[in-house]
Amino acid sequence: MSSRQLNNVSDLFFAIGDAIHGAGLGVSVSNYDEFGGEVGDAEVLIEIERTGPGVKLADGRHVHNVSVTLHAVVARWRKFAPLEAMNLATALERLVDSNRWGLPGRQCDLPENMHCSPSIFQQGKGGYEAWGCSFTQRLGIGRVRTPEDPVIGGMPLIAWRMPDDDNPPDLSDPDQYKPLEV
Repeated sequence: MSSRQLNNVSDLFFAIGDAIHGAGLGVSVSNYDEFGGEVGDAEVLIEIERTGPGVKLADGRHVHNVSVTLHAVVARWRKFAPLEAMNLATALERLVDSNRWGLPGRQCDLPENMHCSPSIFQQGKGGYEAWGCSFTQRLGIGRVRTPEDPVIGGMPLIAWRMPDDDNPPDLSDPDQYKPLEV
């Protein structure tokens, strides 16, 4: 049973942040859109890049295909900053794999299309190196939209032929029924 609610796409951002903190990677976590360009040691920037419509869930919820990049940013003053950024990104990739972030499984599919590649960087004394772990995840947002007692109409898909003779059959005897020929 999940412990988090999924009412908005932004709920994914906070769930991912909590999972990164809980993984014990020893990094701070921030919003990519608020990044000021300074890194103390190592940091993960969560970027919700875009969303797009998906196929509605069977329960009527609207689906959003969300593209996410987790930027693994390492201060350039570290001896092997590019390699450490790559290592952090692949650690994030392992965390992302098969993770619903504590969100309800009926509303949050497993991540897909994961890959890591070089990301942002900045030269100089206060510079940094970064690799990004990117993936997509489908989210079914909102409440269930199907009625509790749906009305089902139409003809049955199975019919049986009764014998044509003058002796009426015993309707409670299943051996009296024969499938229709198509």
